[in-house]
Amino acid sequence: MTTACEQTATTGTPQDNRDDDSGCRLPALWTRTIGELTLSYVPDAGVAMIPTRVYPATEEDDWGTHRPHMTAAGHLAMGCGALLVERGGTRLLLDAGHGRISGEDPEHFQHGFDHVKDLPASLASLGVDPATLETVAFTHLHDDHSGWARPDAVDGPHSLFPRARWIVGKGELEGLDPAAGPRLAGQRERTTSVDDGTEIAEGVRAWALPGHTTGHTAWILDTGDGRRIVAFGDAMHSPVQVQHPDWEVVLDHDRAEAERSRRRLVDFLAQDGVFGFGVHFADQQLGTVDSTGRWRPWSDETDAW
Repeated sequence: MTTACEQTATTGTPQDNRDDDSGCRLPALWTRTIGELTLSYVPDAGVAMIPTRVYPATEEDDWGTHRPHMTAAGHLAMGCGALLVERGGTRLLLDAGHGRISGEDPEHFQHGFDHVKDLPASLASLGVDPATLETVAFTHLHDDHSGWARPDAVDGPHSLFPRARWIVGKGELEGLDPAAGPRLAGQRERTTSVDDGTEIAEGVRAWALPGHTTGHTAWILDTGDGRRIVAFGDAMHSPVQVQHPDWEVVLDHDRAEAERSRRRLVDFLAQDGVFGFGVHFADQQLGTVDSTGRWRPWSDETDAW
């Protein structure tokens, strides 16, 4: 019998089958209502990563106990996309997907690249016109998080989101290479940098988790029923880092600070009523840290109130 992981490795397409808890499939679009929030994952792309290159301090033997998170070919499946947050009549987008990056010349830590369903088509499936979105908040400005907000994202000068204001954590803009030009369309006029703890919408506040980039910021969402959900961007790239917060990522700007942020994040996720959204966590994006110190994916049977 072919496993879901083997199917993913062979076809490169997301699987609808959820009979096993493998954690190696590329994620598909999903929507969940949690308290007063409606959250939708908006897929944009999928990447197959080479574990020992993403985590350069590891060796092949370190991955023996983490096979459930790997494809049959031995790669980590990582989704790229955004999180749509809706409460009442307001909505905002967290991150802006991978964009038009072709993936034809993958980085040395990538094995392959595939569009699962690009972000504009995913938003259309949700009935959302990107031109109506007024806020896009970023965990950070690496290309796979700012893709559809870049100046070259679409034909014309305004990106896919012509009305949106951009919100980033304090220090993120200062960490960019000025010689590379603006990362966001209308960056100077449209971007606001916010301090740690700033509330940017009802129940949505910034949590500074620097290290991966200078101003890397998670977004803590208050569900209105006593729970919290933290969209933590690239503070962690895979559920395995919950058990190994010392495993640095190849693109971490400040590796010591990134590890401190990961440890703070894991401690926070271990609290009662706290869940995380890991945008790169394959098909286990929503979850929490259980009493054994491992990532436990969200269960509609036990976690939905």
